[in-house]
Amino acid sequence: MLSEWPARERALYPVPGYHEALIRIIEPRGRQRLSPATIATSAITAKDLIHPNDLICLARVPIPFSKKSRRNVVQASVNGREASASMRVGLRPSSDWHKRNFLTSVLIPSLFTKRSGKGGLPLFPKVKRGEICITWIGHASFLLQTKDVNVLIDPNWSMWLKVIKRLKKPGFDLFHLPEIDFVLVTHAHFDHLDRRTLRKIAADQPIVVPIGVGNLVQDLGFNIVHELAHYQRVELGPLCVSLTPCHHWGARMLHDSHRGFGGFVIEVEGRSIFHCGDSAYFEGFAEIGKRFKIEVALLPIGAYDPPSGREVHMNPEQAVRAFRELRAKTLVPMHYGSFRLGYEPLDEPPARLLVCAREHGLEKKVLVMTEGTPVVL
Repeated sequence: MLSEWPARERALYPVPGYHEALIRIIEPRGRQRLSPATIATSAITAKDLIHPNDLICLARVPIPFSKKSRRNVVQASVNGREASASMRVGLRPSSDWHKRNFLTSVLIPSLFTKRSGKGGLPLFPKVKRGEICITWIGHASFLLQTKDVNVLIDPNWSMWLKVIKRLKKPGFDLFHLPEIDFVLVTHAHFDHLDRRTLRKIAADQPIVVPIGVGNLVQDLGFNIVHELAHYQRVELGPLCVSLTPCHHWGARMLHDSHRGFGGFVIEVEGRSIFHCGDSAYFEGFAEIGKRFKIEVALLPIGAYDPPSGREVHMNPEQAVRAFRELRAKTLVPMHYGSFRLGYEPLDEPPARLLVCAREHGLEKKVLVMTEGTPVVL
């Protein structure tokens, strides 16, 4: 094995923090080129290998993270069949997007609208074994609590998204948070990945993000960055966290369309919560419902009339359809009421949701939460 080689010779091989590089041999002598990973994991012994004196060099290529980072890209097992193709929304606006003016109709009037909400002191209950406590912070931000751990999903306490004003304060001030054990971020959009908030929350704990998003958070104070592809999972203490697909896109800027996006299924002590992230309606909800036994579904219902005219977020009626296909027990609406990201009024999404749920006989399964008020399930 590789460990049989002298220390001087083993030093030629890549070490943690570097990608593997192929061995280039001056005189192959009929042998195949081998990667260091192949050598290290196979039953080949040192005598079977060409001696390092026959090697030119091993190129060590730095990974795209700081050497100080203890980054861990999770290559976890896939739950069930292979992950389906990404449902990425294109950037082309609708043909009639220019017929309305988002600047004069929504953005400027919002600047003169007084923020609502109090942001008082939250009264977190004592969570018993087998219980889950959910606190909606606002927009897509949630605090999940079990008896043993506290988890934040898409935390955002910012009062501005660049030039878009937050019109409702977070449910409570950030300094009232309990100690946070894990952080989950669904994608890189500014309303879901807020670096200023994450920097204040980071306290040497793990954070989970989709593939391609890690370099946005690795320098904020988290000890490990877990990057997941669709249907990959990672175990964090008592939690099992899986990334699910959605119909959206992950670019933070126009040039970084490589970034992943998705939702999370969090399983703990026989309970399960699904945070959809951002998504338009797509047929993948039925597949998610087949793979996981979802109890509580946190589904977006706002920003369905965006200035670009693209179909990037579910409307309330589509959220009800997705809820039924997920076969979940409780629907918690989110992604409305805080930032005016579309032409629809802030109070329209929950009203439409309740009407649609009543028509389908699901009104008792809808839990419309108040920002900052914990609910134990």
